[in-house]
Amino acid sequence: MRWHTIGVVNRSRSALQVMDYRARRIGLSAARVVGWWVSPSRWPSPKRHDALRDGAFEHLIEEVRAPLARKDAHADAALEAGKRTNLALAAPYFDGLLVSSTRPLSFWRALGRTHRSRGFTWGMELRGGCVVPSIAGGLCLLSNALFELAARAGWRIEERHGHSLEAIAAEPGTLALDATVAWPDVDLVFATDQAPARLDVRIVGDELIVSAFAATPRRDRVEFEKDERVEVRGQERWRTQRITRRRFDPDGAITASEIVAEGARRVLDAEELGRTCINCGETACRDRPEEPVLIELRRVGARQRR
Repeated sequence: MRWHTIGVVNRSRSALQVMDYRARRIGLSAARVVGWWVSPSRWPSPKRHDALRDGAFEHLIEEVRAPLARKDAHADAALEAGKRTNLALAAPYFDGLLVSSTRPLSFWRALGRTHRSRGFTWGMELRGGCVVPSIAGGLCLLSNALFELAARAGWRIEERHGHSLEAIAAEPGTLALDATVAWPDVDLVFATDQAPARLDVRIVGDELIVSAFAATPRRDRVEFEKDERVEVRGQERWRTQRITRRRFDPDGAITASEIVAEGARRVLDAEELGRTCINCGETACRDRPEEPVLIELRRVGARQRR
């Protein structure tokens, strides 16, 4: 399994350091795309199953429901509207996909690159230690739900990357079953251990619903154990978390014990909550969109709040 937390690109870094970081990302991205083409057995093309023609996958084995709207009071109206648009565009690419032990699901192989020409628009992204507008922002709600589904279903997690920033305060007792994605090398990849499954991904009302169906009822179960602590690094607070999953067979015997998520996230201070490029006056930020984009996002936000 491959997992880690995406590193924060600190805005205090020099232009040379930023250029070096971006050059390394370009190299990693190129290597990933080449790998898709030269290793088709490792990266198989997505395959769909038409549930209307064949009722083979009729047993619901796991389901995750995620509200589209943020529960806190710091959400930006324009970025929330963009997130809904982006999720509505992305969900059909995962609906009906088959997942098996030999056909893993890759988030980016299933969705492809998210361009404005495909209809994707500005949404919220966590980048460089801040909340910034980004084309196709908000898709992490979908990657989070897919990862949580795979973890709760007991599936094999081949690649997962954790967020480096906690922009929304964590609710007590919750598990950080999150997964960030960035085209194309920061991916989410998982597979079933045995029998194939079919995904059902749809938006119903104000919920994103991600379900998995199999040909036979589920008989195993999983339990999670969380090791969490908040520590101070310099003047910043960081939440570290390690989540261990235990899998049990029908007789209650443990069949596997494994870490499915591990990482650290910087916790935003009170004055940082709700701050984005849209309302932040720092013009030297390297991740800041051009001013015409910000003006339009402010207009969209004003219309959404009416």
